[in-house]
Amino acid sequence: MKTAILLAAVVASFIAAQTIAVIDSERIFDNLGEVTDATELLENEILEWEARADSLQDEIDAIETDLEYTMVMSPDRRREREVLLEDKSVELQDFLSRTFGPGGLVESRNSQLVSPIVASINEAVQEISLEEGYDIVLDTSGGLVVYVSNSIDITDMVLEKLSTGSSD
Repeated sequence: MKTAILLAAVVASFIAAQTIAVIDSERIFDNLGEVTDATELLENEILEWEARADSLQDEIDAIETDLEYTMVMSPDRRREREVLLEDKSVELQDFLSRTFGPGGLVESRNSQLVSPIVASINEAVQEISLEEGYDIVLDTSGGLVVYVSNSIDITDMVLEKLSTGSSD
Protein backbone atom coordinates (compact mmCIF):
# COMPACT_ATOMS: atom_id res chain seq x y z
CA MET A 1 0.00 0.00 0.00
CA LYS A 2 2.82 2.43 0.90
CA THR A 3 4.53 1.56 -2.37
CA ALA A 4 1.41 2.45 -4.35
CA ILE A 5 1.07 5.80 -2.56
CA LEU A 6 4.75 6.55 -3.09
CA LEU A 7 4.49 5.61 -6.76
CA ALA A 8 1.41 7.82 -7.18
CA ALA A 9 3.25 10.72 -5.54
CA VAL A 10 6.29 10.26 -7.79
CA VAL A 11 4.10 10.08 -10.91
CA ALA A 12 2.12 13.13 -9.81
CA SER A 13 5.28 15.15 -9.21
CA PHE A 14 6.70 14.03 -12.57
CA ILE A 15 3.52 15.06 -14.37
CA ALA A 16 3.38 18.37 -12.50
CA ALA A 17 6.90 19.16 -13.76
CA GLN A 18 5.87 18.55 -17.36
CA THR A 19 4.13 20.90 -19.74
CA ILE A 20 1.09 19.09 -21.06
CA ALA A 21 -1.21 19.77 -24.01
CA VAL A 22 -4.04 17.84 -25.57
CA ILE A 23 -5.48 17.31 -29.02
CA ASP A 24 -8.76 15.85 -30.21
CA SER A 25 -7.74 13.63 -33.12
CA GLU A 26 -11.38 12.92 -34.04
CA ARG A 27 -11.99 16.63 -34.56
CA ILE A 28 -8.78 16.91 -36.57
CA PHE A 29 -9.80 13.99 -38.80
CA ASP A 30 -13.32 15.44 -39.19
CA ASN A 31 -11.88 18.77 -40.36
CA LEU A 32 -9.33 17.44 -42.85
CA GLY A 33 -10.47 17.14 -46.45
CA GLU A 34 -7.78 14.53 -47.12
CA VAL A 35 -9.53 12.18 -44.69
CA THR A 36 -12.82 12.61 -46.54
CA ASP A 37 -11.09 12.00 -49.87
CA ALA A 38 -9.34 8.88 -48.54
CA THR A 39 -12.58 7.59 -47.03
CA GLU A 40 -14.48 8.09 -50.28
CA LEU A 41 -11.74 6.37 -52.29
CA LEU A 42 -11.70 3.41 -49.91
CA GLU A 43 -15.51 3.18 -49.93
CA ASN A 44 -15.49 3.11 -53.76
CA GLU A 45 -12.85 0.38 -53.76
CA ILE A 46 -14.87 -1.61 -51.22
CA LEU A 47 -17.94 -1.31 -53.46
CA GLU A 48 -15.90 -2.76 -56.35
CA TRP A 49 -14.68 -5.64 -54.16
CA GLU A 50 -18.21 -6.30 -52.92
CA ALA A 51 -19.42 -6.36 -56.53
CA ARG A 52 -16.75 -8.97 -57.31
CA ALA A 53 -17.87 -11.06 -54.34
CA ASP A 54 -21.51 -10.72 -55.43
CA SER A 55 -20.56 -11.82 -58.94
CA LEU A 56 -18.83 -14.93 -57.59
CA GLN A 57 -21.85 -15.67 -55.39
CA ASP A 58 -24.15 -15.29 -58.40
CA GLU A 59 -22.04 -17.84 -60.29
CA ILE A 60 -22.27 -20.23 -57.34
CA ASP A 61 -26.04 -19.73 -57.11
CA ALA A 62 -26.43 -20.42 -60.85
CA ILE A 63 -24.42 -23.65 -60.61
CA GLU A 64 -26.46 -24.77 -57.57
CA THR A 65 -29.70 -24.01 -59.39
CA ASP A 66 -28.45 -25.88 -62.43
CA LEU A 67 -27.62 -28.91 -60.29
CA GLU A 68 -30.89 -28.75 -58.39
CA TYR A 69 -33.30 -28.32 -61.28
CA THR A 70 -31.65 -30.19 -64.09
CA MET A 71 -33.07 -33.68 -63.86
CA VAL A 72 -31.55 -35.05 -66.99
CA MET A 73 -27.83 -34.61 -66.62
CA SER A 74 -25.21 -37.19 -67.37
CA PRO A 75 -23.16 -38.34 -64.36
CA ASP A 76 -20.03 -36.88 -65.97
CA ARG A 77 -21.73 -33.52 -66.52
CA ARG A 78 -23.08 -33.54 -62.94
CA ARG A 79 -19.63 -34.31 -61.53
CA GLU A 80 -18.13 -31.54 -63.68
CA ARG A 81 -20.70 -29.05 -62.32
CA GLU A 82 -20.11 -30.21 -58.73
CA VAL A 83 -16.35 -29.70 -59.11
CA LEU A 84 -16.98 -26.27 -60.62
CA LEU A 85 -19.29 -25.45 -57.69
CA GLU A 86 -16.63 -26.51 -55.21
CA ASP A 87 -13.93 -24.51 -57.02
CA LYS A 88 -16.10 -21.37 -57.15
CA SER A 89 -16.97 -21.72 -53.46
CA VAL A 90 -13.29 -21.97 -52.55
CA GLU A 91 -12.52 -19.01 -54.82
CA LEU A 92 -15.21 -16.91 -53.12
CA GLN A 93 -14.06 -17.81 -49.61
CA ASP A 94 -10.45 -17.09 -50.55
CA PHE A 95 -11.39 -13.75 -52.10
CA LEU A 96 -13.45 -12.74 -49.05
CA SER A 97 -10.65 -13.71 -46.69
CA ARG A 98 -7.91 -11.95 -48.71
CA THR A 99 -10.04 -8.84 -49.19
CA PHE A 100 -12.16 -8.37 -46.07
CA GLY A 101 -10.44 -10.60 -43.50
CA PRO A 102 -7.87 -9.60 -40.89
CA GLY A 103 -4.78 -8.20 -42.60
CA GLY A 104 -6.69 -8.21 -45.87
CA LEU A 105 -6.84 -5.77 -48.73
CA VAL A 106 -9.35 -3.43 -47.05
CA GLU A 107 -7.20 -3.12 -43.93
CA SER A 108 -4.03 -2.71 -45.97
CA ARG A 109 -5.55 -0.12 -48.29
CA ASN A 110 -6.99 1.85 -45.37
CA SER A 111 -3.55 1.92 -43.80
CA GLN A 112 -1.98 3.11 -47.07
CA LEU A 113 -4.50 5.92 -47.38
CA VAL A 114 -4.51 7.03 -43.73
CA SER A 115 -0.80 6.64 -42.86
CA PRO A 116 0.35 9.81 -44.69
CA ILE A 117 -2.44 11.80 -43.03
CA VAL A 118 -1.53 10.50 -39.57
CA ALA A 119 2.13 11.25 -40.29
CA SER A 120 1.32 14.87 -41.19
CA ILE A 121 -0.79 15.25 -38.04
CA ASN A 122 2.02 13.82 -35.93
CA GLU A 123 4.51 16.16 -37.59
CA ALA A 124 2.27 19.17 -36.90
CA VAL A 125 1.85 18.10 -33.26
CA GLN A 126 5.60 17.65 -32.90
CA GLU A 127 6.35 21.06 -34.44
CA ILE A 128 3.82 22.82 -32.21
CA SER A 129 5.12 20.94 -29.16
CA LEU A 130 8.67 22.07 -29.88
CA GLU A 131 7.58 25.66 -30.62
CA GLU A 132 5.35 25.93 -27.54
CA GLY A 133 7.51 23.86 -25.18
CA TYR A 134 5.08 21.00 -24.53
CA ASP A 135 6.61 17.89 -23.01
CA ILE A 136 3.53 15.68 -23.32
CA VAL A 137 0.60 15.77 -25.74
CA LEU A 138 -2.41 13.57 -24.99
CA ASP A 139 -5.27 12.67 -27.32
CA THR A 140 -8.69 13.28 -25.74
CA SER A 141 -10.53 11.20 -28.33
CA GLY A 142 -8.94 7.99 -27.05
CA GLY A 143 -11.18 8.03 -24.00
CA LEU A 144 -8.32 8.05 -21.49
CA VAL A 145 -8.55 11.74 -20.65
CA VAL A 146 -11.36 12.43 -18.20
CA TYR A 147 -11.01 16.20 -18.00
CA VAL A 148 -8.98 18.79 -19.82
CA SER A 149 -8.83 22.53 -19.57
CA ASN A 150 -9.35 24.35 -22.86
CA SER A 151 -6.17 26.29 -22.11
CA ILE A 152 -4.01 23.24 -22.93
CA ASP A 153 -6.01 22.06 -25.97
CA ILE A 154 -3.87 22.64 -29.08
CA THR A 155 -6.28 20.99 -31.56
CA ASP A 156 -6.97 24.33 -33.27
CA MET A 157 -3.23 24.99 -33.60
CA VAL A 158 -2.76 21.58 -35.23
CA LEU A 159 -5.63 22.22 -37.63
CA GLU A 160 -4.20 25.63 -38.49
CA LYS A 161 -0.73 24.20 -39.10
CA LEU A 162 -2.19 21.46 -41.30
CA SER A 163 -4.33 23.89 -43.28
CA THR A 164 -1.47 26.30 -43.93
CA GLY A 165 0.97 23.50 -44.61
CA SER A 166 3.65 25.45 -42.80
CA SER A 167 6.55 23.57 -41.32
CA ASP A 168 8.57 26.30 -39.73
